[in-house]
Amino acid sequence: MTLTQTIGQLLKNPTRLPKNIIWRFPKSKSHQRHIFVFGAPRTGTTLMKLILGVHPNLTGPGYETGIFMYKELFSIPFSEITKSEIEDIQKQSQDIVDYFDRLAECTLKKVGGTRFIEKTPPHVLRIDFLAKYFPNAQFINMYRDGRDCYCSARNHVNVVQGKSIERYAKYWKKCVDARLNQGNNPNILDIKYEELTLDPEAVVKQVMNFLEEDYHPIQLDPNQYSQNTITNSKRPEFAQLSKPINSSRINRYKQELTPEKINKFNQIAGNQLKEIGYEV
Repeated sequence: MTLTQTIGQLLKNPTRLPKNIIWRFPKSKSHQRHIFVFGAPRTGTTLMKLILGVHPNLTGPGYETGIFMYKELFSIPFSEITKSEIEDIQKQSQDIVDYFDRLAECTLKKVGGTRFIEKTPPHVLRIDFLAKYFPNAQFINMYRDGRDCYCSARNHVNVVQGKSIERYAKYWKKCVDARLNQGNNPNILDIKYEELTLDPEAVVKQVMNFLEEDYHPIQLDPNQYSQNTITNSKRPEFAQLSKPINSSRINRYKQELTPEKINKFNQIAGNQLKEIGYEV
């Protein structure tokens, strides 16, 4: 969502504006063990969230809430919760952290599970805030070669940064830097899309061990993880999510991008590519 769109959304409900601002400076901290999945656009965050969502203990909405981005808080829908329930939760909550905890609790009670998963890629840019106010949460940060990410992002209607390689490279760099600035935080697990698609079982077992949850083989069954709001939409950018996990999209940039475009990306984000282990 652009700044102009955000301002327009806020001005539609001016009476909510004070709360939208005040709630961004929370007084409370969460004690819940939520799971946040994030990363630059097209790094595999959706695939990871779907795999986690098959687990009987883990539940989350089938879409991105973006709740911690700068947007109108009280217009964010939760399909598992009715409008009147959301309004009641808003009245009971004291800030954005408390509000999120209550929304998560209500979802878990209605849908089942013991832990809430939230997947919004740009939440990686809010990692400082999340680590501070959700000290018991666990974070899965997805990495993927940024040049492959761009190849995927340029055809995705909701990834505005994909309109040019310069714009995407700068945004990818910003997302990677946000994660790197956290250093060796034990609550963050970095997963590479390439490793996930080359050896899904080993990587998902690693993730579940990090989360201290049992691994279930059905988590890698496409008939299970493809049963989701996103995959049911039949949008072409999510077509791969209904298939068995495979590595066919690794290094696609070598066939799809001109040397000039590859060099442009490397000039902008080459240091970050090298720092997280990609060849330049």
